[in-house]
Amino acid sequence: MKKPNLLFISTDQQSFHALSAYGNPYVKTPNMDRLCREGVSFMRCYSTDPVCTPARTTWMTGRYSSETGVAFNDAVLHEHIPDLGTILNSNGYYAAHSGKWHVDGRDVRQSFHTVYNGKRDILAGGAEFYDNTITHGAIDFLTSYEGEQPFYLQVNYLNPHDICEYLHSHEFKDIPDLVSLGMLREDELPPLPDNFHYDQNETVLQRVCRREKGALIHDKIRIATEKWTEVQWRYYIWHYYRFIEKVDREIGNLLNVLEQTPYKDNTLILFTSDHGEACASHRMFQKFTLYEESVRVPYVAACLGNGIQVAKGTVDHKHLISGIDYVRTICDYAGIEPPAGVHGRSLKPLIEGQQVTEWRDSVYIESNYYGRAIVTDRYKYIMEYTPNEQNRNLPPNSKRNQRGLVQLFDLAEDPGETKNLATDPAYEGIISQLQAEISFMESSLVQEPITHPQAVAILEQWSDAIASYWRRMKLSDGQKETGAPFKPDEGEQE
Repeated sequence: MKKPNLLFISTDQQSFHALSAYGNPYVKTPNMDRLCREGVSFMRCYSTDPVCTPARTTWMTGRYSSETGVAFNDAVLHEHIPDLGTILNSNGYYAAHSGKWHVDGRDVRQSFHTVYNGKRDILAGGAEFYDNTITHGAIDFLTSYEGEQPFYLQVNYLNPHDICEYLHSHEFKDIPDLVSLGMLREDELPPLPDNFHYDQNETVLQRVCRREKGALIHDKIRIATEKWTEVQWRYYIWHYYRFIEKVDREIGNLLNVLEQTPYKDNTLILFTSDHGEACASHRMFQKFTLYEESVRVPYVAACLGNGIQVAKGTVDHKHLISGIDYVRTICDYAGIEPPAGVHGRSLKPLIEGQQVTEWRDSVYIESNYYGRAIVTDRYKYIMEYTPNEQNRNLPPNSKRNQRGLVQLFDLAEDPGETKNLATDPAYEGIISQLQAEISFMESSLVQEPITHPQAVAILEQWSDAIASYWRRMKLSDGQKETGAPFKPDEGEQE
């Protein structure tokens, strides 16, 4: 049987709800909607880590960020871990790349046949300059490829990541009032989300990284947002949707060309995003958090023709899937055995519409080195580890780090994550169960010390700031109602 061609299309920073096919009236995405009609929409897909480089590194390795060495932006992938390009090119596929790479420590040109990656590597922003060229590079490949090998082509767009540039551009200047200028009607602005306000008992990690004075991540933007009116927050959301519409047009151009090539019937298309965008939920901007808007992303598997078995038009609300599943899914379709150390499950049976009797009950997420989450069919449990002063460079886990503050949300009753149940004694059993799931998941990870000087410097800065905050809080074991840090049994410490 002829092996399928594989086309991976990714956007950058697109939340799960930001498609018109899913009922969002404030954004128009006819081309993404087309993929939904021609494929399976997985409605409960989660990023493994809600920030660019960690999530993309997971796509390419099938390992979690605490294993790859890339637990935050500007960290570096461990040299010995193979990536998807190397795996495919060594096993009968022609693996090509167009667009953003952002896997630090690995030269995309050594792993993939590079169609377009910029004269200098494309980093975070600049979709206005890059996305059109990324499309044309991919189109050039699709219309000129004459190889006998099946191909894998990944097309990694930048938008809607340019919402970050919008935010940076308003660090020191006001957002113009487009309604007063007659450019928009106020009823065209999306409303503030119902969960605009947030839980005051967030983790220390979230406070130090995003909330407090001197925040480790984008403090200048945080300061600016403190002065925003509700209308200015709504402008920000409005602009976010416009960036999504820009990249949707690029995807449409790509699909239109694919449909005219001989590869239409035998090409599986996988579409997703690396992480989401807070977009004013929890009074937050960008990503970096473990709330739904940052960690939950669209995921669609489609075929424009009929040569590949796809349960077209299916909307899957049942199965929890993750970015960790990507390598295994690609390897399954390619008929390749994944390398040792790869996690996740192949989505192929679900894409084909098979009845799958056994599937995971939860997904595991990491964030900002010290943050962890477990999402089940109903609950989300968020927790943090405190820095281990003896060995900060070894990724944290329950055996060598104390647990800090936690949050628990009932996603069935409270999808906006507005009511933290962690201090309710009725949920102690659920918290214990979910913490045990995190510990069990960690037992399967191969964590190695972070050694690259650039990454070590970032880690030291973060760890010092977090440890300092904990010392100021002076939490004691008697303060359990405010979320006292958990102390492992003495035998569990390393």
